[in-house]
Amino acid sequence: MSAEFLSIMEYVKSAKLKGNVEIINDDQFVWDLGGLYLRFLPDTAETTVVYSKRKKQGFEIGHFHEDNCDVVNLMQDINRDDKRIHIVSFLGSAFYIEDKTKKKKKSWLLVRHYYSEF
Repeated sequence: MSAEFLSIMEYVKSAKLKGNVEIINDDQFVWDLGGLYLRFLPDTAETTVVYSKRKKQGFEIGHFHEDNCDVVNLMQDINRDDKRIHIVSFLGSAFYIEDKTKKKKKSWLLVRHYYSEF
């Protein structure tokens, strides 16, 4: 495990994060943001973040890769009170962090919008 991921785990253990964080083992944790689950999986230089509507693996909406040196900044952005996560799914998915003041869009088409509750 890289020194960068060790610092990420230290941050997770010490920070007050919105929602609930469950540390699965020394190199994996799940962050529950109110019906949206982020699973952080480390590798040598980057962390894979899997997002899903259920805690169990296998219900993945999508995933993205973040350099290990940027993961704490990502978590701090997600944790800000004025931010929320927005996911758009259509033949794949896109993960965004946006201002809570931005109006939520409803769609009856194939595009679904997921927002974290916190």
